[in-house]
Amino acid sequence: MNSDYQLIAKAITFLETQLDKQPDSKPTTEEIAAHLEMTSFQFRRVYTRWINLTPKRNLQIISKERGVQLLAEAPSLPIIEKQEGIIGGMQTFNHNVVIESWLPSSYKHGPGYDITIDYSVHESPFGKMFVAETPRGICKVSFANGRPLLAFVVKLHRLWPVATIRQKESETRAVFASIFSRDKPIRKPLSLHLFEVPPRVRIWRALLETAPGSLVHPQLLADAAKRRRGSLAARKALATNPIAFFIPCHRGIDPDGHVGNYRWGTTRKHAIHAWESAGLV
Repeated sequence: MNSDYQLIAKAITFLETQLDKQPDSKPTTEEIAAHLEMTSFQFRRVYTRWINLTPKRNLQIISKERGVQLLAEAPSLPIIEKQEGIIGGMQTFNHNVVIESWLPSSYKHGPGYDITIDYSVHESPFGKMFVAETPRGICKVSFANGRPLLAFVVKLHRLWPVATIRQKESETRAVFASIFSRDKPIRKPLSLHLFEVPPRVRIWRALLETAPGSLVHPQLLADAAKRRRGSLAARKALATNPIAFFIPCHRGIDPDGHVGNYRWGTTRKHAIHAWESAGLV
């Protein structure tokens, strides 16, 4: 799975570079394959195995014009009411989501007091994922991006300084595998344990109202969350999302249709959007 993604990432990076140089001239499948030092047949086979779409179809998904079109078609989002504690009634990738959200002040002895956090590494169609979870739910998902495991563990200690942190096989592995496979998903709730202020959590809850393959402008998220600071607050919430992929901050996009920034890289953002648009989730 990872080897396929490495090739896809190189192909998307090449596409981005060529489209920046010549926006009106899209590279052909043959040109992309040649850049990867592969035959067209080899490249199509890898691409279809990864995404179940042809490279030509993916070119249309990545284009700025498609981004503008999806923004124009984006429906308004429901108003997200203020709510603390345990919140349900949401979905992500056909899984019911339960969020347990608490203010930092809720932990009188410090974040993570009397809590054990287990961490592990999962495979995904977009590279390795670092996953951490408390008994109440997943508290951190990050793309490894080639960084050593220790770097993520150190950051976890900073976020939850008084928690007991240990490496252990995650009980969510089966749920993740079902989401990333083409099999019928496991109907098991995906619990998220968030340690954040309620206004930012409302932005993340608004993201969970968006559909796979769709795009949303930060202002729509801010309107749904009733944030006075508008798109600035929404952009900050997107940039600080602790649960990569499952809280879909990759669906945020600039109003001109440009892919915009993404903490895990624009190449991965393009890849995730293409994968979602292929109907694999």
